[in-house]
Parts: sequence; C-alpha cells; structure tokens
Amino acid sequence: MSARSGGLAAFVAVIWGLCFVIIQASLPSPAPLLLAGLRAVIGGTVLAFWVVITRWPARARRSGAVSFRPGSWRSGLPSMRLVILLALVNAVVAFGAMYLAAGRAEAAVASILAGGQPVVLAAAGWALFGERTSMRSAAGLALAMAGVVLVATSSSGDTSPDGVALSLLATAAPAGGTVLMRRLGRSVDLLATTSVQFLLGGAILLGVSALLEPWAALSWSLATLLGLLVLGVLGTGVAYAVWFWLLDQVSLVGLGTALFLVPVVVVVSGILTGERPEPIVLVGITAVLAGIGLVSVRGASTPAVAAPGPG
Repeated sequence: MSARSGGLAAFVAVIWGLCFVIIQASLPSPAPLLLAGLRAVIGGTVLAFWVVITRWPARARRSGAVSFRPGSWRSGLPSMRLVILLALVNAVVAFGAMYLAAGRAEAAVASILAGGQPVVLAAAGWALFGERTSMRSAAGLALAMAGVVLVATSSSGDTSPDGVALSLLATAAPAGGTVLMRRLGRSVDLLATTSVQFLLGGAILLGVSALLEPWAALSWSLATLLGLLVLGVLGTGVAYAVWFWLLDQVSLVGLGTALFLVPVVVVVSGILTGERPEPIVLVGITAVLAGIGLVSVRGASTPAVAAPGPG
C-alpha cells in the first residue's frame, strides 16, 4: 500500500468514526430513517453537482448553453438493476440499519461487529479477485481484530437483540456494496454511479420514513442541521467517492484493515470529551494500530486487477 493510498484509507476511516460519534449524539430521534435518508440525499447531491460541472464542456460554459459532452455521465452508469442493488446495500440497508442500531446498541457492540467487515473483505479479495495475502497481512489482520475485541468488550452497557441484528446489517451491507463496486471496476463512471445510488437510496429511505415515522415530532436544531451537513457532504459524498476510488488502488485486505480505525476514533473521541478508558482499552488501541501497520507495509499484500463488472 503506497503512502498516499494508506493515508486516504485512514482519512476515510477516521471520517466514518467521527460520523458514528455524530450519529450517536443525534439520537434518540423520533425519525432516525429520515435523518439517514437526508444524509444519503445530501451526499448524492454533492456528487451530482460535481459530476455536472466537470462534464460541462468549456464551450457551453462560455455561452451559457445547457448541454453535456457526448458520452455524458449517464452512459457511465451500470444497469438499472445494479444501480438499485447498490442503492439498497450502500444506502437503504447500510444507513437505515446504522441509524436504527445506534439507538439500540452501545458503541462497543457496534465496534466489535464492525470488526468483521475487514475479514469479509479479505475473504472476498481472495475468493473473487485472486488477491494473494501474505503471512504478514494475515497476522496484522488478526492482531487488529484482537485489538477491536479488547476495545469493544471493555465497555459495559445494555444492548438489545434487535440492536445486535441491526449492527450486523449495518456491517454486512456496506461490505457487500464495496465488493460489488470493486467488481464493477473501471466499467462505470465512479462519481456518477456513487451519486445515483445515494440519491436513489436516500429517496427510498425518505419514502419509508414518511410512511412510518412522525416527522412533526423531530426537533430541528442548529446542531442537527450542522451534523447532517457533515454526515452528508464529508461522511457520504467525499468519503464514499474516495473509498470507491481506492478499490482500484489497494487490495481488499489492506483497504478493509483501515476500517479497524473506526472504533479507535470512537474511543479517542470519548477520551477527548473527558472519559477515562481502562488500561485494556489502550492495549487494544495499540494492537489495532500495530496490526494496521503490518498490513500497510508495502508488499504485505498484492492487489489484483479489478475484474470486469457484471452486466
């Protein structure tokens, strides 16, 4: 993993860790699916705006005409079937389960369940893309996973069974979406595909929320609006675009290992706000960072060329 790719992967993981803190701070809410849908729509809109201005030819910009280059962003989208599937896994299920779980499962439980995502990505890289994982990468993955277990099991609190199930969904869905985007590879317009799937997924979430949730009971504060903007623009639009771009640059085991930083960010955020973690938590954080270091060393794993996308 190059220094640039490793830095970008860590950047995304840190953003997602902070997003989890913001989501927890915004709950309980009478309309969690509404917040999830708005986050997806904001992220998709930011990317759509960027797609439009970058596809707008210079000649049209000077004349003020509204036209796009031949082979515009629409031609770079996968089939509608795949767009719907991506919207469901990366937005509807992932965001919906994440927001619902945050009110039912403590951060420790969510962290340990999320720790399974890098393992899933590593297995997918080996089985689907022929990635070769070295002993050093495997050892780093195991060490980081052990660190997550130490961090997660050190906290006390009550978690409902449905909170566990929702946390599992919030972990499995984006892992599946990441594998699918990796399989599509360079056959699609990355930004356009990311934008459309979040716009569609956000619209579905908003529709479900309108049927099931009392929007009038939601209190709109400045903190809620600022949190939505951060989650939508940075945590969705920017972070997912970078994450999907990295799929063609880094092996899935290397990319997935960066996700071990998410629970570390959650714990560090708590320390900065006055919490005093047990020594075992610090040992776990050290193990996570050491494991990430082992996997991130150049040559620890060999990325395979992305396979052509289905459909």
